[in-house]
Amino acid sequence: MKSKVDLGQFPTSPTLIGKKVYLRPAAPEDYLEVHSWFNSSDPQSQTCHAVRIMSPEERVKKMHKKEYRDDEGRFVVAATENHRLVGEISYFHMNMLNRSAELGYIVAPAERGNRFAKEALQLLVKYLFLDMNLNKVYAQTASFNKASIKLLESIEFKLDGTLRQHHYYKGDLYDDLVYSLLRFEYGPAE
Repeated sequence: MKSKVDLGQFPTSPTLIGKKVYLRPAAPEDYLEVHSWFNSSDPQSQTCHAVRIMSPEERVKKMHKKEYRDDEGRFVVAATENHRLVGEISYFHMNMLNRSAELGYIVAPAERGNRFAKEALQLLVKYLFLDMNLNKVYAQTASFNKASIKLLESIEFKLDGTLRQHHYYKGDLYDDLVYSLLRFEYGPAE
């Protein structure tokens, strides 16, 4: 995997290039497509927070108004073969004192199972550890989200703990699981 810096609109955000996918900084217009994936993926299953349903057009307007923050980064995941958008991945809650950041991701429903999320996550983790000098990356997922659990475990994330009955979904409370990967555990697949 190669990484290079793209000095476009977001000067601190790189373009990360893998074999099947590359990550580029998300532009507000990308959310026409990204937000439609979120809306069609049972939104409340994606987060333990209350979801405000909005149209993709409303999301684009919101993203245009969003101010750049240096403790987060949002990227679209594009297929290298034809540049189609296949997902979105982000880091947020970056804490440089603790050298940690939380991760989030979504894959286009039609692209699930193509291993795009795995490579995108590996690219972002590599960047955060090697270029941003973080010590820990972590992600929170619902206990019913078997695909997310499998993804995290496939690249050696460890279960840190359980937030009991933390995720209300379809009339029931489910546990949320917190997974992390530490810098010394990281071994990039080249």
